[in-house]
Amino acid sequence: MMVRAFNLWLADLFRRHNRDAVQFAARLVGDRDGGEEVVQNAWLRMSARENAAPIEHPKTYLFAATRNAAIDFTLRRQREWSRRVDFETLTDADLADATVVTYEHRRQLARIAVYLNELPQACREAFIMNKLEGYSHPEIAKRLGISVSMVEKHMVRALLHCRSLMLTNDQS
Repeated sequence: MMVRAFNLWLADLFRRHNRDAVQFAARLVGDRDGGEEVVQNAWLRMSARENAAPIEHPKTYLFAATRNAAIDFTLRRQREWSRRVDFETLTDADLADATVVTYEHRRQLARIAVYLNELPQACREAFIMNKLEGYSHPEIAKRLGISVSMVEKHMVRALLHCRSLMLTNDQS
């Protein structure tokens, strides 16, 4: 019953301050659509709180949660942009070379994806979060609800598994 009251209170808080929170987030991330996504992420985080204890300064807490969500949003956006290629600046020779390299990389990624699918889900998730999404071991531990030591064990297991399978396949 207490969680339901907290969720109703939280929904009311967001209703009252949504416009201001979206404007604040939009200034932080540079556009309104991104601002709306940030506020939605902040709300999801706040609604998932384990302890539904009363918040002393709700509007301040809302804006702090929005700021934190904006930081995560910006970091995620930067990671995505860092992987993009500007095709307008590539020459035909670059594209020809890139096609061969891209093919080889995709072939290797497909092999690794098959190997990773053989791992337990938590092990696979930890590996992907670290190697593809750039999360640190403590961040992964927090997100998966496990210890940093367990994340490290998952990483070692995944790396050894992929290495052994790649060595086996390279020899055949």
